Amino acid sequence: MKLFKIQNFLKLFTDLKFALFILSFIALSSSLGSVIEQDEEIEFYKQNYSEVKPIYGFLTYKWILGLGLDHLYSTPWFFGLLAILGSCLISCTIIRQFPFFLNSKDFFFKKQKNSFFELPLFVKVKNIFYLKEMALLKIQEMNFYLYQKGNLVYGYKGLIGRISPILVHFSLLIILGGSFFGAFQNLKAQEILPKGEIFHIQNPIKLGFVTTLPSVNARVNDFWVEYQKNRIHQFYSNLSILDKDGNELKQQTISVNNPLRYQQTDFYQSDWNLLGIRLENQTEKKVYELPLFSLQKNPKSWITWIDQSQETFTLIFDQLQNVLFVYDQNGVFLEIKNMGDFLTPRLRILEILPSTGLLIKYDPSITFIYLGFALLMLTTCFSYLPYTQIWLFTQRETIWLGCTTNRGKIQLEIQFENLIRQIENKTLQNIADK
Repeated sequence: MKLFKIQNFLKLFTDLKFALFILSFIALSSSLGSVIEQDEEIEFYKQNYSEVKPIYGFLTYKWILGLGLDHLYSTPWFFGLLAILGSCLISCTIIRQFPFFLNSKDFFFKKQKNSFFELPLFVKVKNIFYLKEMALLKIQEMNFYLYQKGNLVYGYKGLIGRISPILVHFSLLIILGGSFFGAFQNLKAQEILPKGEIFHIQNPIKLGFVTTLPSVNARVNDFWVEYQKNRIHQFYSNLSILDKDGNELKQQTISVNNPLRYQQTDFYQSDWNLLGIRLENQTEKKVYELPLFSLQKNPKSWITWIDQSQETFTLIFDQLQNVLFVYDQNGVFLEIKNMGDFLTPRLRILEILPSTGLLIKYDPSITFIYLGFALLMLTTCFSYLPYTQIWLFTQRETIWLGCTTNRGKIQLEIQFENLIRQIENKTLQNIADK
């Protein structure tokens, strides 16, 4: 009884309906991960999914945190679903797909005329004037692989259509394996860096279970913003990858959706900010740096103050346009200044100090996932190719000819009818020539 239960349990993994159910459940879970923000702070979920106004009447932060929907793709139950689907694919491949493929490669003959009655297409013709040889010639011209033993002939074509389902399962296993590997070996970090800064990755916001921080040194060479019609069009950072001795290995200007990639580590342009302003005192020959503070109502506008012995100036910066607005201590607008202008007779404006926001990602599983999807698309197309078999059985006065296919049965019926007509016409022509 126990053995019977075990066998039924193992058969469950080869059942197509069960595999489709698991696949549908994974797709539904993945859609939740696309809708619900991932890897945010607990306070974020408490504010956006409060118990006062639950989403759809029941979804609150307690459900999200309890089920791990805030980090869905790294939860044990999601890994369990992937493992079950992988087991289904492996079981189906070994128990079903491999035997089908091996049987398709073997040749087997139909030795009785009753066997042809089971075929969807068959015909019985009179064996006259080398009809068998002409039939074999025409079948060979249709690119069939033929096996002959005495008066028995077997042929097939389209074997790639039989091996494609195995490769489809194999590509899905590559994707699942890449997803497993990516969950344990990944990195997501955020760095806010001033122009000219040399840095290494040290502020991870997401780290895999076995991930170590990549030892990559980089430098922010420059940062600038491109405007169109007084609106930000794009912002750029020029980065250099350095070795341990400070020698440049790679240099690239990145922008939004145009990252720098080095040793499976991607540097994305994510944000920017202004840190300060640099001023030069012409009398003292000294350079001063003053911090800039973001305005609450407009995060891309900044303010700072200069306290002179006789008066105080307020400086307002709007975007990164190398201009600033000067106000007196009473908030009265005075003038607009550019970089290089003198704020006072002895105080000259040198430059604005920008900083760039970089989003750094490290995920070596991407290569495997892309490879799996590429193979999946290719083998899925191949799986639609028909696998066709044909048999020929010769008796003393008659010849039995039949064929079958797993796809394109109407097309095969047309080809089979044309084959019979060609054989008959060729036979009649030879008889007339004699």
